[in-house]
Amino acid sequence: MNKEAIAETIKQKDIQWVQAHFTDILGKLRVLHFPAKRLIDDNLLENGFGFDGSSVGFSSVEKSDMLAIPDPSTFLVLPHEKDEARIISDIYTTNRQPYLGDPRNILKKAIKAAFDMGFNSVDISPEMEFHVFDDSNNEEYDIEPNECYFASPSLENVKNFRRDISEHLIQSGYQIKYHHHETGRLQHEVEIMKLDALSAADFCIYFKYLARELAKIHDFLITFMAKPLSDDAGSGLHAHLAFFNDGKNMFYDKDDKYNLSETARYFIGGVLDHSRGIAAIANPTLNSYKRLIPYFEAPIYIAWGQHNRSSLIRIAEKKDVDVEIRNADPSANPYLFYAAVIYAGLDGIKKKRVYDPIEGNIYQMSKQELIDRGIAKLPMNLNEALEALESDTVIKEAIGKEALDRFIQVKRKEWLEYMTSVTDLDYKFYFNC
Repeated sequence: MNKEAIAETIKQKDIQWVQAHFTDILGKLRVLHFPAKRLIDDNLLENGFGFDGSSVGFSSVEKSDMLAIPDPSTFLVLPHEKDEARIISDIYTTNRQPYLGDPRNILKKAIKAAFDMGFNSVDISPEMEFHVFDDSNNEEYDIEPNECYFASPSLENVKNFRRDISEHLIQSGYQIKYHHHETGRLQHEVEIMKLDALSAADFCIYFKYLARELAKIHDFLITFMAKPLSDDAGSGLHAHLAFFNDGKNMFYDKDDKYNLSETARYFIGGVLDHSRGIAAIANPTLNSYKRLIPYFEAPIYIAWGQHNRSSLIRIAEKKDVDVEIRNADPSANPYLFYAAVIYAGLDGIKKKRVYDPIEGNIYQMSKQELIDRGIAKLPMNLNEALEALESDTVIKEAIGKEALDRFIQVKRKEWLEYMTSVTDLDYKFYFNC
């Protein structure tokens, strides 16, 4: 939308308030509400609005003034509100230069890097997994472990909630692929059709916002943490990604066994090369690594294969081939995650990196077999992932010092607090040692 179209929509829909959305470096949504009249009358689309960057972790207190400028193309009438709209803002310095630590700006730069290498579209289809808790604890809806995946609505009470989310997303302009109960007893998924990379990241943030808003209406508690239940499946943020040029899928080759082009294989090689460093971004919480364990369909091995859910990258058998990257979880900042994956893939294309596919169940391979096949593991905890990220010069330079220094600083603090905290498990295992 341009300014005139937004003004007309505000008038026709009687929009009274506009929510300006942006994310901090960790991917947490930040929101400012202002009267819709101001968006047009005060020309906020061009002038933007000032805010304290230090309060959201963008800058230090001595140089905290920053500018958020709304992106007109993201104006959206909120379907769950009576008279409100949303617009996403990009972050700038006070001299109107794009702020280097703005996650959305970092992803824009990654997309431009792909364009500069001859790809004019980066398309991503995100899968949104989440857990829903019902305060009523109605035992009628307890599901046996082997009945969870695609569970019948007669066995669970969340179908109407998923449908409500899906219908609101349709009203917001998204194409729903499907919604269903996932493998975890309280786990669910909504998946949409592919979008360009920036829109896909915007969608992930909007989905979490909308789902939380609707959960209040349905009297549910919803969480996007990676592993809310110790004995059940964790939630992922799988990303199906492909590069296009003039509408042609550059990852597709009909004559290849896996329908993968050389470009796709090099891309996969780059992602695998940098996967340990990317893990700190894709799996950015202490809790993330409680999901990355064997036998819960979460990847822990740096490998790729067709249909193989024990590997980091899976190639689904379909004509419109894409690369499914499976380790990220919903606590990741999607802008940084997508940017890191794009840069890693481009590095693989430049260096023509190739890994052989692995088709066996990697969980069942012996230690020696893993060594013989050259299959490494993803980091086992946040500290290990942060160390891998700090040593990955390609990802560090691509994401930028401004963002990664602040990201790592916050995450190091979380790790230190975790390591110095004495928990009930310490007493259980060691009090009487």
